[in-house]
Amino acid sequence: KGLAGAVMNEVVQQQSSMSGRRSSVKITNRCVDASSNYSRAAPAVSGQGEVHMLIFAIDYKRTSSPLTCSMDGRNMEALAQACGVTDLVAMYDDECQKDAAFQAIADVGSRCTDDDYFVIYYSGHGTSMQDQDGDEADGKDEAYCFVDANGQVTASSCMRDDDFAAAVIAATSQSVRIVILSDCCHSGTIADLRKENWAGREAISISGCLDSQTSGDMGRGGIFTHSMLLAIAEMQGEGQGQYSVGKLYNRTLRKDDEVFSSQQDICMMCAPDFKPNQIVWPLVPMQEYSSPLDRRG
Repeated sequence: KGLAGAVMNEVVQQQSSMSGRRSSVKITNRCVDASSNYSRAAPAVSGQGEVHMLIFAIDYKRTSSPLTCSMDGRNMEALAQACGVTDLVAMYDDECQKDAAFQAIADVGSRCTDDDYFVIYYSGHGTSMQDQDGDEADGKDEAYCFVDANGQVTASSCMRDDDFAAAVIAATSQSVRIVILSDCCHSGTIADLRKENWAGREAISISGCLDSQTSGDMGRGGIFTHSMLLAIAEMQGEGQGQYSVGKLYNRTLRKDDEVFSSQQDICMMCAPDFKPNQIVWPLVPMQEYSSPLDRRG
């Protein structure tokens, strides 16, 4: 993969509704408009609103396919703390059972009010499952691989994208800004942002790869997460205190290309009639910040 040589595509998925035609933009490994076209500033800059963050990170220690996702979770916790986030809930390993995850989404989402952000970060396995309601072009739902009480992944322990999206929407008011970050396999459309029930919301997702791809674990966390953290640190070093999610996405692609040259295609998807330059990135460090890989020298 490379920004110059990869197959880069932007898919605008048209959907019909009683109110007219809406479009949901999906970006795959392609730089986007990085301008600042948002109407609301970041809470740290404006002093209005707060960032509420929920982290799921699972190492699958009791399975035959372990990962190092807890390192991603700790790294994201450190970023949140550097950004002054005070409402931070982090769940690890056997804590990450589906019912508990639904409850955490409901609890944290209910604390979000006007001008707030709800940031959801997931690092773990992802999978595809047979589509249940005919809304998937490829006939497959994407799902987060939560675990059961025995630390195992089963069909019933997984959270389908339909159910995840419904839970986030039910937990939050229309005015809450939503950012979903997924460092897992088969995650390109895992937030189901193309659906009409996201219309009118400022919601965006960045995922480690396409629905058809796997997302790399480098033995000390995920490639997508490390690329994003490198991008945030670099932009702070350049004195950039506020920027759009689109601008962060572009820099994340660059760091993935420069540092990892990975085969996975980092994706971004927006709610209907919404664009990446219309929402400000909420996690900008308020103190000097170095990414984990920078600190390793």
